[in-house]
Parts: sequence; C-alpha cells; structure tokens
Amino acid sequence: MYSLIFDAGPLITTCKFSVAGRLIIDHFLERCQITVATSVHDEVVIAGNRYPDAGAARQRIDVGRIAVLPPFPDHIVETLIAPYGLGAGEQDSILLAGHPDWKDATLVIDDHLAYLVSDRLGRRKRFLLDVIADLVKLDKLDVRLAWSMVQAVRTRYPAAFVEHTLLLLRR
Repeated sequence: MYSLIFDAGPLITTCKFSVAGRLIIDHFLERCQITVATSVHDEVVIAGNRYPDAGAARQRIDVGRIAVLPPFPDHIVETLIAPYGLGAGEQDSILLAGHPDWKDATLVIDDHLAYLVSDRLGRRKRFLLDVIADLVKLDKLDVRLAWSMVQAVRTRYPAAFVEHTLLLLRR
C-alpha cells in the first residue's frame, strides 16, 4: 500500500473538500495508508475543534483509519531544523518521515519552507497536488476522479500549481 505522512495543510484540505459525494480523504484512505504526527493531530483535531474538517479528521483517527505517531527523535535533525522556525506540525512530520520504518513513505507537505527543508534533509516529499497526479500514474486513481479532486481544492493553491497539475493529468 502507498504510505503517506500528512502534514496539517494536506490533512485539512482533504477533510474539507468533497468529490463524487465523498470527502477527498476517504478516496485517499481507500488507496493509501495515512499517518500523521501527534502534533499534526493536536493542531488539526484539538486546536481546530470548531471546524468541520477537524471533525472529519478526528472521526477517521478515532476509528484507526489514520494513524497517529510521535515524531522520530533525531537530535541532529532537530538542531538542523530549529533555525528555520517551522511549526511543530511541520517539524514533527519531517522527523517522522526520517524514521527507518517510514523510509518508503512519502511526506505530503504543502508549506513551501517546510518542503525546502525536507528537500535539504533528503526526505521523500510531495505537494498534495503531486500526490494526486502520482496516484494516477500508479493506476491507483482514475484520472477523472483526480481531475475532480484538483478542481475541488483549487482555491487552496496558486493558479499555476493547479494548471500545472491539470496538464500533468492530461498526459
């Protein structure tokens, strides 16, 4: 199964928007194993308690469809990350992606600075829009459903990112 570590932004996005009568997170959960760091859980589910997307995330976590794990302690990486001033969720997601058991997982992170920090640390990472395109390439997602997902979340991303993804889906 395709393993993903979601940061808060992608988790919120997939729990907020629907296509084909279902939340995008549920389409992902049919095809992927999704894990979040405990701080992402706290940020989305506890701190965001008043939002419907937080309820959707909490519900899927409570029944075990989304796993919650503590970050992988790596003091060297923590020292390298500290000067960037990332939020706890971004930092812990990057640390979790460094865990030996998760070396084949893809970190799904939409924060640009955190993406660059992940790159500098050699983490396997993708923007959510790229994961949608990847799932099509892997024959895990129908291109029409992927197209609908990108259209549904387009307000969350710069227009160039959306159009680029739509072009990728046309290939």
